[in-house]
Amino acid sequence: MKKGWLKLAVLLALISGIALVSSSSVTAQAAKKHYTVVPKSLRGHWRSYNSQKHGYDKVIFTKWQWKTKNAGQRKWHRLSGKTFKVAKRVGTSPWYSDLSISKGKWGYYVGQSYSDQWPYWKKLKHHGKTALRCYLPPMGPGKGQTSYYYRY
Repeated sequence: MKKGWLKLAVLLALISGIALVSSSSVTAQAAKKHYTVVPKSLRGHWRSYNSQKHGYDKVIFTKWQWKTKNAGQRKWHRLSGKTFKVAKRVGTSPWYSDLSISKGKWGYYVGQSYSDQWPYWKKLKHHGKTALRCYLPPMGPGKGQTSYYYRY
């Protein structure tokens, strides 16, 4: 009789241990959030004077967003760093974000995922003021475009 109770106790302990481990891993996976995070050096409200449109081009970098508005526009163009899961393709990550950030030789490449021709951003001193340099490399031969954004 004691052997039967002992086997039952061991079996119950084993089952509860497995249930505890599997539920904690599911909880940890469910609680995990995925974001593309904007580097701290870029965060803030920035503007650059557009002499062609006689107004300011504006850029806002937050922890998980990049918003931009050119002079003369009413609406902001927004890219979010919040990721969401898409169907798994062979050899790719199942997580997708609108915002893509990577570090390059000219600064941080910030743009829309799976797209090209977005600018590089780098925080530096320009004419004694803290500025963000926006550098758009050339598509072919020639020079790229550079503009400077200052805090506002």
